[in-house]
Amino acid sequence: MRLLDLSYPSAEENLAFEEWCFQHFEEETLRIWVNPPSVISGKHQNVLAECNLQACKTLNIPVLRRISGGGTVFHDFGNVNFSFFRFVNRNKMIDYDRSLNLIQKVLIALGFQVTMSERHDLFLGEDKISGNAQHLRSGRVLHHGTILYDANLDHLRSAIKRNNGIFIDKGVKSVRSPITNLRYHNDLGSTKDFKAKLISALLGEGLTAAEFTPPTISEINELISSKYATDEWNFGYSPAYEFSNESGALRCEIKVARGGEILKIELTENGKRFADVKHLLLGKKHFRNEVISALADAKIGEEKLDSFLEVLF
Repeated sequence: MRLLDLSYPSAEENLAFEEWCFQHFEEETLRIWVNPPSVISGKHQNVLAECNLQACKTLNIPVLRRISGGGTVFHDFGNVNFSFFRFVNRNKMIDYDRSLNLIQKVLIALGFQVTMSERHDLFLGEDKISGNAQHLRSGRVLHHGTILYDANLDHLRSAIKRNNGIFIDKGVKSVRSPITNLRYHNDLGSTKDFKAKLISALLGEGLTAAEFTPPTISEINELISSKYATDEWNFGYSPAYEFSNESGALRCEIKVARGGEILKIELTENGKRFADVKHLLLGKKHFRNEVISALADAKIGEEKLDSFLEVLF
C-alpha cells in the first residue's frame, strides 16, 4: 500500500479530492491529511440537526457533507485525518478492522494505548479520539477517520452541539461520546510533529511513500462548484423533516421536503402570525442564504432579520 501525505487549503478541496481519489485510484492508498476548521456531516444525516449553525457562522466554520455515512465530526489543524482507498471482497463489503487495526497499531507504538469500540471508533480510556466512516461502491471502499491530537475542543463542542429546536426526521443520528486529545496524555510536540511521527510509523509498517499525480485544478473545482460548495448538497440532501423552535417570544414550525423546499411554515411572536413572512418563504429552500434573500423583500430591518434567523435555524 502506498502512503500519500496530501492536504489542500480548504475543506471543500479536501472533500472533493477524497471523491476524486475514490473514483480514480488504481493502487491501494492511505492518505494522511489535515483540514482547516470545518464541520463534516455524514451523507445520510440531517445536517441542520447535527450542528449549531449559528455558532459555526460566528466561528467562520463551514458546514459540509461528505460521501460516506456515519456521524458528524469536527476538523481543525489539531486533528489528523486518515483515508484508506482499497479494493474490497464483494462477499465481505463492510470490514472496518482491516484498515483500522493498522491505525490502532501505530498509535500504540507511539505511546497511546488506544482500544477499538464495537462501533469501530478508537478510544483512549473512556474517551473517544477517532470516529470512522466508510463509503463503498463497485468493489471499492473509502474508509476514513479522525485522530484528535490537539484539536480545539471548545470549538468542537460549540460547532456540533445543537442546543435548541426539535427535529423530526429519519436521518442518521450522531452518537456522542466523551472526547479527549491525545496530546493531553502523551505530548509528542505540535500536531505537525505528531503527523510526521505517525507517517514514519506507518512507513515502518511496510507502506511506501506515494509517487502520485494529483488531479488537475479544474477536476477539483468542478466537484466543488457542482457539489461541495452548494447548499443543495450540503443541506438539501438531508431527508425530509419537521422543525420547531423558540427564541424569546418568537416561535416557528416548519415542514421541509427532501431537497430543502419549505412546504409549511408558521412564524409567530406572542401568538401573532407573520403572514407576509410565511408568504415569502413558502416554496423557498430552508437554506440560510436563500431565506435571507427571500426576507430582504419584507423590509423588516437587520435586528428583526437576525431574530428570525435565530429561530428559523
